Amino acid sequence: MNGFDLTINNLLETAARDNGDQKIVYMGKSVTYNEFYKNALNLSRNLIRIGVRKNDVVAVIDYDSLMYMYAYYSIPMIGSILHTVNIRYPPEIIFYTMQRADDSYIMIDESFMGLIVKNRDYLNFIKGIIVNSAGHRHFDVNIPVYYFDDLLKDSDAKFEEPDENDTATLFFTSGTTGLPKGVSFTHRQLVLHSIASIAALSNEPIKYNINDVIMPLVPMFHVHAWGIPYTSIMNGLKYVLPGKYDVPRILETMATERISMSAMVPTILYMLLSDKNAKQAFQNLNLKVIIGGAALSRGLAERARAYGIDVVSGYGMSETAPILTLGVYNRKVINKSDEEKFEFRLKTGIPIPMVSLRVVNNNRDVENNGKEIGEIIVRAPWLTKGYIKDEEKTRELWKDGWLHTGDLAVVDEYGYVKIVDREKDAIKSGGEFIPSLILEDLISTISGVNEVAVVAKSDDKWGERPVAFINGNLSVEELKLKMMEFVDTGRIAKFWIPDDFIFVNEMPKTSTGKIDKKVLREKLR
Repeated sequence: MNGFDLTINNLLETAARDNGDQKIVYMGKSVTYNEFYKNALNLSRNLIRIGVRKNDVVAVIDYDSLMYMYAYYSIPMIGSILHTVNIRYPPEIIFYTMQRADDSYIMIDESFMGLIVKNRDYLNFIKGIIVNSAGHRHFDVNIPVYYFDDLLKDSDAKFEEPDENDTATLFFTSGTTGLPKGVSFTHRQLVLHSIASIAALSNEPIKYNINDVIMPLVPMFHVHAWGIPYTSIMNGLKYVLPGKYDVPRILETMATERISMSAMVPTILYMLLSDKNAKQAFQNLNLKVIIGGAALSRGLAERARAYGIDVVSGYGMSETAPILTLGVYNRKVINKSDEEKFEFRLKTGIPIPMVSLRVVNNNRDVENNGKEIGEIIVRAPWLTKGYIKDEEKTRELWKDGWLHTGDLAVVDEYGYVKIVDREKDAIKSGGEFIPSLILEDLISTISGVNEVAVVAKSDDKWGERPVAFINGNLSVEELKLKMMEFVDTGRIAKFWIPDDFIFVNEMPKTSTGKIDKKVLREKLR
């Protein structure tokens, strides 16, 4: 150790040194960076005191809380590994991921302890449970229980700081096909990802800076909350934690705390904009929002713009820590008109620093014409080395030395990538691709459409044909007339028009808030 390794320890120490009086806010209460750093060190020391050791895996089961924020730092700081557990999984999948991760300890909010008590006989691999319980409630488990607030008290326990190449985090993919797959990341990868993300986010129209007040609405169990708990602290922002997601309370907090920046999946943005108090909450906020996890439709972006919200697309995967691209402006587009630049925000974006990204078709880079479709493959310093305990899937992921995303995209003349489909979602009709995301984008602009998802159904003649699921208030006839307008203006080919429009009251969602197309496809069988 030379004291200058790229570790979570040094990230937090320098952040507290440079912005010690800045605040982290949770449920109306706050701690300064200096207080947070002191408490994080105490938590690290007390974790050592109760038996947590280097390379032990500590599972965290909680909403987006202050305890979770401490876990992001304190667990990796002693060379242990933070396992962010997806609380939206069913219990059997939660325990599957915990066993596959080799968890030794659990850090958990008391509201989830019923899950542990009910399944205590299956948790013989757990050595201790750290509970955030204000009243120090007793829990009927045959495992040592410690209380979170006790572990924030002063401790003189010693620990050896980790090496930058030590594993810091692990979690599991959302598992849209088969069981979830585990990925892990080192201290060095997380710090490099943070540095590159800050560099990219500083560009227009985001201009991420020390004056921003950020409240991310990306669950902390999901891909490092897109790295925001690290990038925001490193950059000295005031950080507001939302707790359990509740739309009215989130809108109230946004107004009270004067939130200037957030990040979320399209579903969350749709829910916020649909609330009766949205207009009042967003008034005069000048809010900037990064949208990821799923494509940002034009219809949703235009609704957000009407509320004074600047939206920008971002793209990444569980396997990539996650950020790969952002819809920020490069030198080729920055001097265009505002309306022209708005188009580039809706694209998947340009690679952030230190990301090498190619779109390939038959091992050849596609032409930058916005038309030729290929698969996105990437290299970057922070990509996962592979799937935990799964050599076969790892080989598939890293075929020919590039990480294969499975996302199909085009590249325009300005270098901007736009995803048009997932390989597994692509509709191949009569030997040609019909890009579902382009159809969804256009349908989203039709008045009365709230949410839309386009999937493939089997067809004896064409192989596959598109079907559109719609949440909205309009008729099939209105949809078909509008689709013909898109044909007449050259925006789509006539054979792209979905064969069926199926109305649903609610779209099925994955554990990370994306529309679950697998469920929709099953409805067509």
